[in-house]
Amino acid sequence: MLLHSARKLLGWLRTRAARVDLVLLSAMAVGLLVRVWGFGDIPPGLNQDEASTAYDAYALIHHGVDRHGYWLPVVLVSWGSGMYALAAYVAAPFIGLFGLSVWSARLPFLLAGMAALPIFFVLLRDTTDRQTARIGVVLLSLCPWHIMISRWGLDSNLFPFVFLVATLLLQRSAKRPRLLIAAAFVYGLALYAYGTAYVVVPAFIGLALVYGVRHRLWPLRMIILSAAVFVAVATPIGIYVAVNSLGWNSIRTPLFSIPHLSGLPRFKTMGNVNVFSVEFVRQAWANLGTAADMFRMQDDGLIWNAIPGYGILYAFSPLLALIGLALLVGKNVSRDCQPSFALLAWSLASLLLMAFVAANINRANIAMFPFVCCVAVAVSLLWKRRALAVVICLIVGASFIGFAGNYFGPYRQAAAEPFFASFGEAIRYAATQTEGDVCVTDKVNMPYIFVLFYNREDPRMFRETVHFANPGAEFETVSSFGRYQFGLGDCADSASVIVATHAESADLRLEHFKVKDFERYSVLVRRE
Repeated sequence: MLLHSARKLLGWLRTRAARVDLVLLSAMAVGLLVRVWGFGDIPPGLNQDEASTAYDAYALIHHGVDRHGYWLPVVLVSWGSGMYALAAYVAAPFIGLFGLSVWSARLPFLLAGMAALPIFFVLLRDTTDRQTARIGVVLLSLCPWHIMISRWGLDSNLFPFVFLVATLLLQRSAKRPRLLIAAAFVYGLALYAYGTAYVVVPAFIGLALVYGVRHRLWPLRMIILSAAVFVAVATPIGIYVAVNSLGWNSIRTPLFSIPHLSGLPRFKTMGNVNVFSVEFVRQAWANLGTAADMFRMQDDGLIWNAIPGYGILYAFSPLLALIGLALLVGKNVSRDCQPSFALLAWSLASLLLMAFVAANINRANIAMFPFVCCVAVAVSLLWKRRALAVVICLIVGASFIGFAGNYFGPYRQAAAEPFFASFGEAIRYAATQTEGDVCVTDKVNMPYIFVLFYNREDPRMFRETVHFANPGAEFETVSSFGRYQFGLGDCADSASVIVATHAESADLRLEHFKVKDFERYSVLVRRE
C-alpha cells in the first residue's frame, strides 16, 4: 500500500514537472538575482517621491490618515498637487510588519517585479505562442527598465504591473467569462495607480469591448455585471477629478475621503487636455515627436529611469519593436478573432497617451510591457534562422553584462545625488544630538519628508506645527514643523544642530561646532 502511494506521488510529481517551463524558471532565477542583489542599497538613499508614499503608508497603517489628516484618501495630498494612493495602500502592510525603512518601502515593488515575469510569460503564451513567450520573459528578466523599477518605490511604477494583471484576466475571460468581472475590478484599481490611467484605461477598455462584442467573446449579462463593477470601483476617482476640477469641497465619509487638493492637481499639469483646440493638435504632434525620440534614443536624460547606453531594452530594441508592432497589426487585420488583439489594443492605447503628455520614461511606463512584447514578436520571427538566433543571444547577453556591471558599479555614484545618499543617516544622527532646534539644509528636494520618514515622526504633530513657505502651490515647501527648520539662511545662526551639505558646512564657522561627516552631508553640533 505504501509503495503504491509512493508511486502515485512520484507520477504526480513527474506530471507537474513536465508542465514547468525550464526557460521561465531560468529567467525567473536570473531575474531574481539581479533584482535582489544589493537591494535597498542601490539606488543609494531615497527619492523624495518614494519617501512621501512610504511615509503616508506608515501614517495610514498606524493612524488611518495620510500626513494631511485625510481618512483613507482615494488620492494622497502629498506635496499639495496629489500623488496616487494605490502604492501606499499596497506598501502599508509591509511597513506595518517590518517597520518604516528603505527596504520595506521598496519591497512591494520588488515583489511586483518578480510576479510580473510569470504573468508576462502566460499573457504572451496565451496571445501568441510558447516560443514568443519564452523570448519575452527572458527579455523582461534582463530588461534595464524593469530591473530598475523593481528596485525602488516610485508610486507610478505600480501602474504597469496592475494593468498587466488586469489584461491577463481579460484574456483568460474569453474561455472563462466570469474572469471578466475580476478584470474590470483590477482595471478600476489601475485608476488609483497613476494619472496616465485616466487616458489609457478607458481607451483600452473601449477597444477591447468593441472587439469582444463583435466576436461574441462574453455573454451580455457578464458584460453588464463587469461594467457595473468597473463603475463602482472607478466612481471615487471620478468624484476626485470633479472635486478638483469644479472647486468642490473635500468629501469625507466613514469609508474613505476625497480630498480637495491645496495645490494644482497633477492631472491638470501632465498634458494639454483641451482636445477641441487647434493648440491641442500642435501639442499632441510635438508630444508624439518627443515620445518617438525617447524610444529611439532609449533615454530621457533622467538617471533614475535609464542608464545611458543601455536604455529601456538595449540599443537593438527600437527597430525590432517596430517590426513586432507591424506583425501584430498584420495579424489582427483579418476578420477572425485573434488572441493577440489585447497586445495591439494595449499598444494603441499607449500611443494615444503619448499625444497627451510630454513623455519621459516613467510617464510612459504603461507602454513598456507592449514594447517588450513587440520586440519578442520580432525576435521570434528571426529565431527560425539558427545563425540569427545565436547572434541575438550574444548581443542580449553582452548588453546585459554591460548593464549589470554599470548598475552595480559606477551607477551607484551617479544616483547618489538624486537619491540623496546618506541624508537619512545625517538626519537620524542629528535628531539624537539635541532636544533643541535642528536646522536642515534646503539643498535637498522636499527635505521635510526625509525627517518625517527617517525619524518616524507622528503625523498629528506634523499637521499641528507645520508652516508652509508657499501654501497653495503645486509643490508646497515646508519652512518648519516641530523642532525642525529648513533652509540654513533662516536658522543656522541659532540652531543647536545643523544638517548641511559639505559645501554649506565649509561656509560655516566650524570652530563653533563639532562636525560629523557622512557621504554627502555633514552634521554640525554647536559647542556649549
